[in-house]
Amino acid sequence: MNFIEIVDDTPPLWNKRKTYGELNTCEDIIDHFESVPNKSKGGLPYFNKSRQKVCVTKSFNFGDDNPINSSIYTFVNNSLTKYCDKYDYLNKLNKSSHWRLCPVYNLQKYEEGEGFFSLHNEQSGSYPYRLLAWMVYLNDAKSGTEFPYQEMIVEPKEGRTVIWPAGWTHPHKGVTPNEGTKYIATGWFYTLPAGEPKFDGRHPDEEKITEILV
Repeated sequence: MNFIEIVDDTPPLWNKRKTYGELNTCEDIIDHFESVPNKSKGGLPYFNKSRQKVCVTKSFNFGDDNPINSSIYTFVNNSLTKYCDKYDYLNKLNKSSHWRLCPVYNLQKYEEGEGFFSLHNEQSGSYPYRLLAWMVYLNDAKSGTEFPYQEMIVEPKEGRTVIWPAGWTHPHKGVTPNEGTKYIATGWFYTLPAGEPKFDGRHPDEEKITEILV
């Protein structure tokens, strides 16, 4: 049991801005990402690749009005349901700590030769409350995600969602250098201890939070 769940069967992706009955696709999500301004280039492509992430990234917020939120949420909610069915203690944990879907998530584009070169986990000093991480592959690609402690490489497949614990037990990195172009959506679930303020400086994720309870 490695606590990494891979979900390939996702319900239809509804888009309320389209004609009733018309669906979003992963290609629609990619097209929207490519069309929005103010994307940033992450990492340092020519310096210390053993530690850097190199990609184009853009943050989105489930609380905003944009045409892809409902589709990304469908992926995430479907995978979370299956994860909690398999590891049902999370349902008890939710009653005591009210863990939540972080409203901020990222879309990222990795081009040929780019990647997340460093081994890392999603729960760190800057983000101590992250409980679970999730990722959706938006296209078929050649370079996946490696979890060395679990001796596992997840292959990118269009629509495939992966969910795993955010802590130190699940460090991971991209299989690099990236071959071709890879698009992903990625985000987190988090929990706050009783009495902790919602906005405390350690939660840049929550800058524009619209609370989304699990």
